[in-house]
Amino acid sequence: PEPEPEPAYNSYNVGNVARQEIVDTDNIDPENQPRNMLSQAQQTANPYAAPPSETSEVEERFASAFERSQADAAWNAPSWEPPAPAQNNFSWGGDGNDYEPREDGYPHPEPYGGAYAPLPVPEDPAAVLSAQMRVAAAEMAAAAAEFVQLERERASTSDASEIDRLQGPRLDAQAALERTMHSMKAMLTERDAMRERAMGIVHSEPEAPPAVVYEPRPYEPPIPRPYEAPIPRPYEAPPTAQPAVDRDHVPPQSFVEFPSMDEEDIDVSMIPPPPSVAVPPPVTPMGEGAEIMLQGFNWESCNSGVKWHNVIANEARSIRDAGFTAVWLPPPTKSVSDQGYLPSDLYNLNSFYGSEGELRGCIRALKDVGICPVADIVINHRCAEAQSSDGRWNIFTGRMAWDQRAITTDNPEYGGQGNGGTGEDYGPAPNIDHTQDWVRNDIKEWLHWMKNDIGFGGWRFDFVKGYAGHFTGEYVGDTMPYVSVGEHWVSCNYNHSHLEYNQDSHRQSTYDWCNSTGGNTAAFDFTTKGILQEAVRNREYWRLNDSQGNPAGFCGSWPTHAVTFLENHDTGSTLQHWPFPTERLPEGYAYILTHPGTPTVFYDHWKDHALQEDIQRLIDIRRRVGLKCNAAVQIQKAEDGCYAAHVGHPAVGVERGACKEIDMSKPSLCMKLGPADWSPNQGRVGDTKWKVMASGDGWAVWENVRFLSAEQRAR
Repeated sequence: PEPEPEPAYNSYNVGNVARQEIVDTDNIDPENQPRNMLSQAQQTANPYAAPPSETSEVEERFASAFERSQADAAWNAPSWEPPAPAQNNFSWGGDGNDYEPREDGYPHPEPYGGAYAPLPVPEDPAAVLSAQMRVAAAEMAAAAAEFVQLERERASTSDASEIDRLQGPRLDAQAALERTMHSMKAMLTERDAMRERAMGIVHSEPEAPPAVVYEPRPYEPPIPRPYEAPIPRPYEAPPTAQPAVDRDHVPPQSFVEFPSMDEEDIDVSMIPPPPSVAVPPPVTPMGEGAEIMLQGFNWESCNSGVKWHNVIANEARSIRDAGFTAVWLPPPTKSVSDQGYLPSDLYNLNSFYGSEGELRGCIRALKDVGICPVADIVINHRCAEAQSSDGRWNIFTGRMAWDQRAITTDNPEYGGQGNGGTGEDYGPAPNIDHTQDWVRNDIKEWLHWMKNDIGFGGWRFDFVKGYAGHFTGEYVGDTMPYVSVGEHWVSCNYNHSHLEYNQDSHRQSTYDWCNSTGGNTAAFDFTTKGILQEAVRNREYWRLNDSQGNPAGFCGSWPTHAVTFLENHDTGSTLQHWPFPTERLPEGYAYILTHPGTPTVFYDHWKDHALQEDIQRLIDIRRRVGLKCNAAVQIQKAEDGCYAAHVGHPAVGVERGACKEIDMSKPSLCMKLGPADWSPNQGRVGDTKWKVMASGDGWAVWENVRFLSAEQRAR
């Protein structure tokens, strides 16, 4: 028989005396790893040592998740085949030592810290993914439990030193929760892709538009014309001499306009007749269709030295003067998290942003200057403030005193006794079961109180993909807010890290959600954000033109229900989950403030002195031209280095979808993005003259001269 391997030794110091104790590797139980492996080795080395202490609930949760993750790692490892006994050359262990196989031909377990024989790969890759998702779900639940527990401890104390002590672990727990949620999201995407492959569904990525090849035109001789005597003109005094212009220095924000050679042929004094059929006003959930919204907070507003409700109240007139018609305010209710997105008692409006009295004063200040205050409504989930008999946090207190029946059964962590969820599960908190009539009635009663008593005029619904869209439609239909928009955030179509050109399926998912509400709620246009930031970052402006010649985002498929934006508290601010290129923000605002949809400006950008002037000029142009969410767009160019479009009032009524016919009897504008040269005067766009009214690095906006005053023309 083969000789037994030498026993491993465990060296450690007790006081100043070095000791060596033999650890018999055969006594380590390979079926109970890694939970008891180390403790068994230590007990073998020192039988007089005290037994390990009992683990806490959170430690037990993490240990279970770790065990499952190790097991699933084995499922993903390369398959291992035992070596032939004749070769007798098996190398085992991660410490560089080689161990000969025993007489049975199989390796025996190593001491703690060594490698272990991987299990064979299962034939079905779906089983691998399913196991990984179970591990990720357990890790996410454990991370959520730890984060919520720390948030509760932090919210229950007013001691500054204790708050400082909890701040570090709280941020670590929050980061861990975000990582696990991101991992689960990636696995869900892979699962959907696996199902589509099994069903034979193939998404082919269309090729990018080919590069434009310029070919010289053949020489064409001019057409001879008969001589025409010049028309005599009255004498005009020569213009006053102007000081010489220093052409060696051109300001970075300047724009040089090159006039068309035949501008004199255009009569700008005659305005074309209006369409024979009047175009009805847009049917939109966003007010009257001409709204411009300001997101009035960022991720850190809850930690402001001054209560945030007072900050917005003091800026109400400045917000009105800038041209905003609505302000999206942060979540107003009591919350486990500072930012307000883990609400507990919905009727308690004392939050980290201020007291209920300060909130009422802020709303009153906004309404006094004609601005619609929009509440951030978080009703996908709710944090309980009491435990049930089995120790789970699923008993709600306050005016909405719910129990386990108000919680969906999708996440067993919270012991819900309601029905199954109707959307995507949100791990950090119990998900509300909107299928219960009494739950919906309580929510509608609360929304009526928020509108009629507190004074809100609109709703912004958080995480709407967590429950069916028809419930949102029911809440909006019952309360009739002035504006209503939902956060339907799903990932764009990526090929690894490369954004695909075709995002039709992405914007279709947003379209379907809006349609499921009965059409009474708009949605934030994440499709336009994803395409636009990729286009301006890489100068790939062909991305902004879809296969039908319309804007490629959601604003090109249902513009009256698209709320465009560049950044919000999640994607930007201090979180930076999906940031827009900072140096290209002026280009981004030149797009969303001149295109269909309801544009939203982020508070940080409006207060940034480097952006404030550009944003103000673009808002002024949109208001002066009178663009609404149903604006018509004619894309003039979309290629590498240049995007150009003519945007104006629609000449025909379109209930859903984009419009390309522009009413030239009303003001309109032209705009361009990118470093390449383009001017509407060179192409005689709209058969009129155009004047640059705003420009910057990589962007410019023109207005129709026919509708400018004499002062504006001469400016």
